[in-house]
Amino acid sequence: MPGKYPTNPEVAKALLELRTEQKLTNHQLAKMLGIDSVTPTFMSKYLNDNLDREVAGFDRIVMDILKSIRSRIAFGSEVFETSVVRRMGNCLNLIRKTGDIALITSPAGNGKSSGIKAYLSLNKSAILANLNATTRAANKVEQMVFFQVDHRDWKAQCSRFGYLVNRFKESSRLLLVDNAQRLDSSGRQWLFDFADEAECPVCLVGNPELLDRIRTNDQQFSRIGIHASYELEPGEIPAVSQHVAAQFSDTVTAEAVSDLCAIIGSHEGRLRAVRKTIILAQELRQQSAKLRDNPRDAVRAAHSRLVRNYELPAD
Repeated sequence: MPGKYPTNPEVAKALLELRTEQKLTNHQLAKMLGIDSVTPTFMSKYLNDNLDREVAGFDRIVMDILKSIRSRIAFGSEVFETSVVRRMGNCLNLIRKTGDIALITSPAGNGKSSGIKAYLSLNKSAILANLNATTRAANKVEQMVFFQVDHRDWKAQCSRFGYLVNRFKESSRLLLVDNAQRLDSSGRQWLFDFADEAECPVCLVGNPELLDRIRTNDQQFSRIGIHASYELEPGEIPAVSQHVAAQFSDTVTAEAVSDLCAIIGSHEGRLRAVRKTIILAQELRQQSAKLRDNPRDAVRAAHSRLVRNYELPAD
């Protein structure tokens, strides 16, 4: 017999498929969804259409989570834990609990994007808006956030802003905005207005100049709660640089050039610079028989072709 609160058959079917494919228990499934009020008991009752209580917005939140969950399943194994990844995770959990508009900043290449990936792998209800050169203004930011949620029930007579506010309201879902230094003033204002209306936590992640831009607007600056700034610790740079090299070559090559990668990772651009160098070095090895069997010379050749203000040592 159905419970007091009917289950949405579409949502139940999707959850059952995910549970079967990933070989999850109800406890693991509830944890994967990352919704505080969802317990294994609730999950069991939901899947068996025997609910005796409601969780506000459960169906719409789960549909958003399921929209993105498959592309995030592998994140946990792809992300190498660093001090930045670990500290960002703790900070993002705090931001979610406090409901702040918050900032996380650091120079390029320190692993902010990896920190975001790691957090998303454990918190499926969070939404990521990863900005690019074309998503600077308010209308573009709104469009990006809109397409990150399941919006099949949206009606054109309702504004996208109003629709998104209703989806986030009282959900405690964290909206993450990566590369937030790309926002123009209207894009930043849209996010501040949205956080106020939806009463949800928003974290802007970007390079240090992001804080300088917000400082020019007293109203926005006064709304910032938490601000954290993270950089890789010097002692971890060699291991992390070698890990990045292995992602874009192979373990043997990464070990052979580990000292060179550590030098690159200790300069401006850090892990991003390591990645660019290794990718170019691999291309040069394919093009040159001389470099094919000498990855160290290939790394030096790649380094010399990139804009750098330091040299790598000779063997």
